[in-house]
Amino acid sequence: ASNQIYVPELDRIVLGDKRGTRSFLNVKESRKAAITTRVLQLLHAVLQKRIHITKRDLFYTDVKLFVDQTDSDGVLDDVATMIGCTRSNLHVVASDKGLVVGRISFFEDGDFIDCTKMGV
Repeated sequence: ASNQIYVPELDRIVLGDKRGTRSFLNVKESRKAAITTRVLQLLHAVLQKRIHITKRDLFYTDVKLFVDQTDSDGVLDDVATMIGCTRSNLHVVASDKGLVVGRISFFEDGDFIDCTKMGV
């Protein structure tokens, strides 16, 4: 996060000017590289399938590697920043699936769903 800068005009976090290197001989840095590779692999699959997942879904795809959700969340933010997009552009949302916000009504499998009349 120390190399990330918020740009209000873009309403986005972008990378700063700092550069770093990682030695794969260092276990901690190798683990971070493995997590980054796995997150990229999962995001690629999500985007190919054109589906959306939650940050929690991403974590539970490989609990043994991520160990803690902060590991996958941090790398997810890093990847979005490196690519220059938002997390939602990567089809990853922070909230549960199925939540509806705003005035919306639609038909699903022949049923009329009116969200303006639904409670929270």
